[in-house]
Amino acid sequence: MPIKIYFIIITLSFLTQYSTNLNAQNMKIEVDTHSKCYAKDEILIDAPIESVFNVLSDINNWPNWQSAVKKAFIDGKTEVDKKFKWKASGLNIKSQLHTVNPFNELGWIGKIWWIKAVHNWYLTPIDNNKTKVVVEESLKGFGSSGMKKSLKVGMKTNLMELKTITEKKVS
Repeated sequence: MPIKIYFIIITLSFLTQYSTNLNAQNMKIEVDTHSKCYAKDEILIDAPIESVFNVLSDINNWPNWQSAVKKAFIDGKTEVDKKFKWKASGLNIKSQLHTVNPFNELGWIGKIWWIKAVHNWYLTPIDNNKTKVVVEESLKGFGSSGMKKSLKVGMKTNLMELKTITEKKVS
C-alpha cells in the first residue's frame, strides 16, 4: 500500500491497558494489544494537561497542527458518540468518538475500506505543569498487519506535532 495510506491510518489514530494509565478503566473501547498492527508511544509535554486536551479535542483545528490532516469537521461539541469527518493524505475518513473524559482521555474509532482502527489518547499531569501523553492504536483488517512500522512513525510524528503546538500556545 502507498505510504500515504499508511500515514492516514496512523492518523486515525485512533486505547490502552489499565497499567498504562490509572484512568484507563474509563475508556469505552480499548485497543487490541494483541493485534498484528498495534503501536504505543508517549511523550512529555511542557504544558498543563488542560492545554494538551484542548488541542487534541478541537477536531476542527486538527489541520492546523497535524501535517497529514487537510480537513476536519465535527458539528458541535466533542462528546461521546459524536461522528466527525476528516481528510488526510487524500482519503476521506469517517470516525466516531467513543470516549471523551475531559483532561484525561480521548478515543475514537474509524474505518477506511476494510481496515478498522481504534485510537486512544491518555493524559496524565506531571509536576510543574507538564503532561505525559500516551497514545495507542490498533488496526484490524486485510492488509493491516504490514502497516506496523508506518503506524509507529506516524504516531511519533503526531506526538511531536502535538508537543510543538501545545508548548507554543502556552509560551
